[in-house]
Amino acid sequence: LEDSLLQSKPSSKIVSSIVLAHKTLGKEARDNEKYEDAIGHYSRALKLSPNDTASIYNTLMIQGHILYRSGKKDKLWDAIQSYNKAAIVLENLGEPHYYIGKSYHKISDKDFDLIIESYDRALDLELSPKLKGATIEARKNAMLREKKLKDFWK
Repeated sequence: LEDSLLQSKPSSKIVSSIVLAHKTLGKEARDNEKYEDAIGHYSRALKLSPNDTASIYNTLMIQGHILYRSGKKDKLWDAIQSYNKAAIVLENLGEPHYYIGKSYHKISDKDFDLIIESYDRALDLELSPKLKGATIEARKNAMLREKKLKDFWK
């Protein structure tokens, strides 16, 4: 159906509707951690609307999630770069900073300054209630680990 609609010179309304459909399907796939499907939908949305910031943001976040999932140190640094690019695209969202903090933690759970700074930045920006709770909890755990380590070496 999409191909048929795009063959003849489609109106901007039709193109916008197709972009919205791909973004909706991409979000659903992202929420279900079906990252390859999500990237496919956001890529199709970007072909039709190359400057769509939501699609760019989500593509960068998904790329970060895929890299993060690998758990390899070099991939985690790449994930941080991807999350950072997403943070630049939509500056008001704290989600990328939360995942930057998680990535720093996975690289080294003793680099408290970077971890806590990332969580603090996330909390200063917009977060969903669920992600805000997760960020508060992750920050609290990092602070407790830092205190235990300092107390141990006293």
